[in-house]
Amino acid sequence: MPGVKLKFDGREFFLGSGIVTVGRTSNNSISFPDDPNVSRYHAEIEERGSEYCITDLNSSNGTQVNGSPLSGEIYLSDGDVILLGGSAEIRVEYDKGEADPLAAHAATPHVAAKTSQNTESKTAAPGIAQAAAGPSANSAGSGKMLLLAGGIFGLALIFAAGAGIFYMMGDSSCGASAVIRSPERGDTISKPTEIDIDVTNGACAVRAIFALDGIEFAESTDFPFTASIDPAEFPDLADGFDHPLTIILEDEDGNRLPQSQPVLLAFDTRAVKKPDADEPGKPGPGGGDPQRPEPPKTTTASLIEVNDMAKNMLKQFGGGDKLIVSNRQFLQEVQRMTAEYAKPGYFARASAYRDAINVGFVREQNLDAGLGYVLAMSRTQFDANGRGQEQGLWRMTEEFATANQYNGMCGPEKLNDPSQNCAAKATALYMKTLVFSVFDGDVVYAAAAFGKSSADAAAWKASLPPNRSDLWNSIKTAPEREQLVRFIAAGIVAENPAKFGLAGEKPLSELYRLAL
Repeated sequence: MPGVKLKFDGREFFLGSGIVTVGRTSNNSISFPDDPNVSRYHAEIEERGSEYCITDLNSSNGTQVNGSPLSGEIYLSDGDVILLGGSAEIRVEYDKGEADPLAAHAATPHVAAKTSQNTESKTAAPGIAQAAAGPSANSAGSGKMLLLAGGIFGLALIFAAGAGIFYMMGDSSCGASAVIRSPERGDTISKPTEIDIDVTNGACAVRAIFALDGIEFAESTDFPFTASIDPAEFPDLADGFDHPLTIILEDEDGNRLPQSQPVLLAFDTRAVKKPDADEPGKPGPGGGDPQRPEPPKTTTASLIEVNDMAKNMLKQFGGGDKLIVSNRQFLQEVQRMTAEYAKPGYFARASAYRDAINVGFVREQNLDAGLGYVLAMSRTQFDANGRGQEQGLWRMTEEFATANQYNGMCGPEKLNDPSQNCAAKATALYMKTLVFSVFDGDVVYAAAAFGKSSADAAAWKASLPPNRSDLWNSIKTAPEREQLVRFIAAGIVAENPAKFGLAGEKPLSELYRLAL
């Protein structure tokens, strides 16, 4: 297949095997931050076999391909012209002279990170992975055995993925539908406003969820499912743009039912003017005590940004793109927790353990490339100093590692060795057990269960609802909720440092996107 690149604004972007998101916010693969006609998440391009397919993500101003409005999805061809919102143009070009665009342009983090996940099958049996990492792994005979093992466990992964999709998507026979009657499209919300909906065939619907910009802010379990919007609770939405109000119906099994198109609303919060920094008696240039230093500036991402970054982060993990993180309480907990991780120096500390993490998690156990890094960020911020009996970057005890034989590949090394090679090997093998033997390939639930034995993790899994795509409403227990919040808060800070005032830091993905 020839290399396929997108050309826009004097730049080029080579497509790989992952999903490429296009939109206005900077955490898209391709962003147009200064174009108000482009929606936050406008469209996405995905590899389908040997071709690429583009889908409009319900953008406000639509997408055109070669002058025709895009409805649903279409396959792209050489020379196609994509127009986002009527103003941002992208040209599709097939480069037949370059067979491997990813190798030539490996500096593109989004493409490389996705490629590292999709080009390796994830094995489910530790014994095979250990054999693959042994001294004979490069011999011809061993290569044949690895191909056979890869085929077998590739099939295992398909079954695991199928199980994951089943529980995430569900299969509902409920035919309920809802339409928002008021407020109407184009209304400006300046005071508390009731949401009026019409429900058809609603006997099988047990819950209605209301969302603004994809963030769930209210729910109702009493038919006919009413809620209200208070603009004072959404100061970030008074930005001059339209924001989609949507309703989601849910059946008794937790399956979410697709509904009609959203209603686009504007917001007016009448925000109070902030005092001027130069006002006498106030700290800052020209005012206050000249001997008193200014307090350090802090940056807090809005809930909309936290939602976008969380969804983008979870895409790098198996099944993560099907998980629902848009619950407002959940996002507020993540937003609050980001302050604990928004501290300088994490990238330099992580760099010291780059080889240990990449080898232990990716090359030996074929886990998602970012898992070892995000886990270490969430648990220790890459501080390998022990805490009591818990040792290493991931806080595991020697007793736990030995009892479960997770340190079998460590040799004479211990979890607290400065290299952290043993800690990475043991933790990766442990996470592999949780991910594949307990949670059917689900990385995020495995991270929430970190610290449990495989038996205890299985017992906890049995307590979860069959459809566990809604993270916050599926996980009710406090310890697992906190680990989930920490995992996502650490991940979004480490991948988007500039959003949290860490201008001198780099995204962690720069350490693992070229791991394979």
